[in-house]
Amino acid sequence: MLIEDLIKNKYLITPSAYYLLEPHYKRDFTLAELIKFAKARGTFVIDSSIAEAFLTEKGLFSTGEFTEQTSVEASEEGPLEAFQEEISEEIAESAETPVSETVTASQPEEIPSSEDFESAEASSSISTGDVVESGVSTTPSEGESFESTEIVGETSISTGTALELGQSITPNPVEEPVSGEISEGESFVSTGTPEHEELVDEAAGSLDSSLTEVVEDSLPVEAEPLNGNGYGNYTDSEEYYENGENGNGVKPKIVYGDYGIPIAYVGEDVEGEKSYSTYEDVVIKPKEGFHYRAKEIPDEWELTFDVKNVKFEAPKVKNAASKEGEIIIQAYSSYFKSRLRKMRRIFRENPEIGTVIDIAKLSYVRDDEVTIIGLVNDKRETAKGYMFEVEDATGRVKVFLGRDKENASQAYNAIMPDSVVAFRGQPGRGIFFANRVFLPDVPKFRREKPPLEEKVYAILLSDIHVGSNKFCEKAFEKFLEWLNGEVNSRAEEELVSRIKYMIIGGDVVDGVGIYPGQYNELAIPDIFDQYEALANLLRNVPEHITMFIGPGNHDAARTALPQPGFYEEYAKPIYKLKNAVIISNPAVINLHGREFLIAHGRGIEDVVDFIPGRTHHKPAEAMVDLLKLRHLAPTFGNKVPIAPDPEDTLVIESVPDLFQAGHVHVMEYRIYNGVFVINSGTWQAQTEFQKMVNIIPTPARVPIIDVETARLRAVVSFDQFCEGV
Repeated sequence: MLIEDLIKNKYLITPSAYYLLEPHYKRDFTLAELIKFAKARGTFVIDSSIAEAFLTEKGLFSTGEFTEQTSVEASEEGPLEAFQEEISEEIAESAETPVSETVTASQPEEIPSSEDFESAEASSSISTGDVVESGVSTTPSEGESFESTEIVGETSISTGTALELGQSITPNPVEEPVSGEISEGESFVSTGTPEHEELVDEAAGSLDSSLTEVVEDSLPVEAEPLNGNGYGNYTDSEEYYENGENGNGVKPKIVYGDYGIPIAYVGEDVEGEKSYSTYEDVVIKPKEGFHYRAKEIPDEWELTFDVKNVKFEAPKVKNAASKEGEIIIQAYSSYFKSRLRKMRRIFRENPEIGTVIDIAKLSYVRDDEVTIIGLVNDKRETAKGYMFEVEDATGRVKVFLGRDKENASQAYNAIMPDSVVAFRGQPGRGIFFANRVFLPDVPKFRREKPPLEEKVYAILLSDIHVGSNKFCEKAFEKFLEWLNGEVNSRAEEELVSRIKYMIIGGDVVDGVGIYPGQYNELAIPDIFDQYEALANLLRNVPEHITMFIGPGNHDAARTALPQPGFYEEYAKPIYKLKNAVIISNPAVINLHGREFLIAHGRGIEDVVDFIPGRTHHKPAEAMVDLLKLRHLAPTFGNKVPIAPDPEDTLVIESVPDLFQAGHVHVMEYRIYNGVFVINSGTWQAQTEFQKMVNIIPTPARVPIIDVETARLRAVVSFDQFCEGV
């Protein structure tokens, strides 16, 4: 009740203060007394120091009692998790609209859960330092440098500092790598002197064994959190709110959302010019005389799939306990039936599936071997094998898969809750004995597509995080200059001249109120100004380059997946960009006959939770797991919020040529059954939270994709211009 009453009065409380005050609330003091005490100290945030002072004044504070109580609670459940659960439960009971209701345009942010906090800020990967290769010069670069990347065993790991002058690798024809071989992917190295530039073309079999060993030894290791709950000692600074960012005594004015959550901060006495830059002075024009071959290549793109084009309305309810609450249940029932229908169509393309029957008809089958397709509600390991509970539209059944069956353990590990799987076997009395298990997966062989008349390239970006004080603004400006023709060699000139598309996969701004203490890390503390700053930067992208821009969990958009797009009233400046196309999350873009599946990548969080051996540090492996299940967020009710839409638009219905995601702030790529899988990294340096949990992102790296082959052409690195890297 304490949390509920404070939020109604526009007051916030920290976890430690809550555990101090809650046992005495309404027994030893009233809400009015607490608010009066806080108001006298000029704060809207009740932290542990305020709580201690208040209880001391009341003669109620006991250090020993509090230490004993909180130590027991902390051992069972982290204080932040318990606090967030209490908030969700109490607000869901008291609010006129439940927490689970779909976010509207006036409510861009939801109350973050502890999982959201962890995923939103901690999703990064560990860099492994510098890879030193034979013949590499250590002369420092003055201009932008181009990082060399390799695929070892169909996977590429970003290894830290870009390679320098001196490496020369004989180019071979472009081929798809097999396990243990090196893939194509050109990279450039620069010392700032044009005559010493070299074009490096990494092709299959072109690296010697010593280089391969260096790359294998430099794979990233997993980071361990500093404390048991994985959050470290991360709290808001009351002194910050009192004294302002620069200690000037300016107290921020808070604009609240529907549930008392701050969505914007503005200084009370700030008028006219703001104290932070919105990049109005960043004006970069194309280099005079620079020839863009991409201008002469006709546009050939189409939004094959976009959530905005799917016509349905989310149900609206006032109270989940009322009759209208039944609409939510019906919506999710339709959602999973839609998933099942789409997955059954995918399974029919597999000739090994055989005869498929409904679960309700299993009692009519005698000794014949049949196949059932259903959602996996539950799975567990037994002494003799693996047990699943599988459900389709007609019923549910227990499925047993013996340990001796082919690939049984691998299939068990790969199956996530609520994913759709096919089992082939014989029915028994109340149980189905499976001999084989099939994942939807992507086919191993695909029809080749005709070549293009001319080479055309696309840039893949994500997680720019404009507005964060860790945004690599200088590096991004250098990237824009490079895009406008400030190159140092003929090889770079050829590359830039053929760039025709740019895809940005979410988290374009840092947002406001996404995680606790974020205001302390914002250079632009207003969501409107963040989008204005982003537009001021992106207006410098040459007009012939079409930009596809989609939302992520930090953006002003519906928090739950799928995200139809940005709320236009917040992100209006980027809607006004002449060469920008606003897309949904997810979306499928057809570029010159090649399909690019674009998603922000929040589903990676659930993969890491449920599939053994998966970490945020190797996002490409988790993305492959999503491809195998043909779904971008298979599990319902875990870390990834899913909207109650009557159709499941997160199913990967058609097999893409390229699958792009972001979210985890590390660039990694690999090839799986002909699909190029890439996580496109970030433009945000290491944050304070990431320092606490020892996570090192790999920012300011730009992958260039050859549209014809849907493969990596080069990786351009600007991280030497990014402070904190």
